[in-house]
Amino acid sequence: MKLRFLIFLIVSTAFAFLLAKHDVTHVGIETSRYSTVESVLERGTFAIDDSIFSTPDKCERNGHYYGDKPPLLTFVAIAWGRVLKCFGVRYLKGDYFRAVYLTGVLVFVLSCLTGWFFYVGLRQRPRMPEPYRIAMSVLSVASTLVLSYSVTLNNHTPCAAAVMGLVLMLERCESDGLTRLRALLAGVMTGLILDLEFVAGGVLGIAVFVFVLTSAAPRRIENALMYALGAGLLILAGAGMNMVSYGSPLPLYLFTHKPSFVEKNYLTYAFNILFGFEGFFLYMPALLFAGFACASPRMRLDRVFVYMMASTAAAVLLFIAGTSDFGGWCYGYRFLIPFAPVLLYYAAVYFGRPRPRLKRWKLFRLALLWGVLTSVVGVMNPWNAGYEGSSTPENALPNHFKNGFLANAFVFCWQTSPHSALTQFFMDRVYGREYAMLYLMMELNNRNDYTGLRRLAEELREQEPDDAAETAEADAPGAAEDKAAANL
Repeated sequence: MKLRFLIFLIVSTAFAFLLAKHDVTHVGIETSRYSTVESVLERGTFAIDDSIFSTPDKCERNGHYYGDKPPLLTFVAIAWGRVLKCFGVRYLKGDYFRAVYLTGVLVFVLSCLTGWFFYVGLRQRPRMPEPYRIAMSVLSVASTLVLSYSVTLNNHTPCAAAVMGLVLMLERCESDGLTRLRALLAGVMTGLILDLEFVAGGVLGIAVFVFVLTSAAPRRIENALMYALGAGLLILAGAGMNMVSYGSPLPLYLFTHKPSFVEKNYLTYAFNILFGFEGFFLYMPALLFAGFACASPRMRLDRVFVYMMASTAAAVLLFIAGTSDFGGWCYGYRFLIPFAPVLLYYAAVYFGRPRPRLKRWKLFRLALLWGVLTSVVGVMNPWNAGYEGSSTPENALPNHFKNGFLANAFVFCWQTSPHSALTQFFMDRVYGREYAMLYLMMELNNRNDYTGLRRLAEELREQEPDDAAETAEADAPGAAEDKAAANL
């Protein structure tokens, strides 16, 4: 296993250097964390008032602004930044690209731990071919949105790795017996997930507590107390990081993000985050095959499986009830990403049994292939401009760009071949030329692609020499670069 893990590290690091981003989009999920990291490393303060990264995701406290994201990943990035600083890589104007890139490399490798835990779990399943185990472990990243988001600084993909680690830990508790040490470690893991993702950590924390309390192992009360101790230590660690950052144990996220229970059609919203334009299963249809596992009497005898499926269902219901922005400017419904590998894991376990039904296996492979395609398209920009539901003003441009897959594909087609038949199809038949041009301006600016903005300005000059050229010049090289100079 040591040799396999070494190979995993080498391969994942190689892909990290190949795919990690060199720049940051204007979306607050990235800029909120980077603004804090840059402020701490370059000015010694968690206040982001003077940061080179401008972000909408911030909260005012005691006359200063602070990033409002959960602090754990930010502290990891700060520690990594201090290591980089020792080698001369700093978050300075005009020189922050290397720091962003190398931070992305770290996040990518951490995210790929999802695949390693996936493989270790399948290794414990008897009579499963080794090539199948390896292929499914690779696809746990490559065929899910874990790949799409792992190229940037985000909390969803490291959380996915932590959730898969929790699955392994619980399976060990079931196979080898639940001890006080294992209960403590399970609590630490759920506390770690809570520090990364509040909803995922909340539902898993409660589910695993019940799992420990109802275990057949002796001393259940002691085990439950040890579990609560482990989770409590990580919760206190999160509160301590908040205190160090801005002097309060409460997460700023609670003040800037409120649940949305009104003014939405629950059925329509649920459909669109699961199957519609930002559909979780639209992008990763292979996850639906976990339904076969749920229908299997043999699988339902697995307590870990039952509790993980129940936690996933609870998270889905909470996100349906409490959100209305489709995840904001993002590619697919990002909030459920930590549970994607879990669903694929149990689908892989079901289809890895001896003599699976051939027709179902063929459909499963096709679904995995589609997941690879959507995930690769997502790598182009997981934080693409688009529809935000209740957060999008009426008649705003993002109302016309709801599907992240099509939006990314359109921008890619325009960047690689602006006059191709497919690009013209997007412009004329899918979006309309006027909306398409405006969206290109918005998305190229979001990506800080000033070369693309100049190309777009030239294209507009050719089409409308007078008015369009003036608009493009105002929006592209001048205004966009001035804005970039202010931000950087």
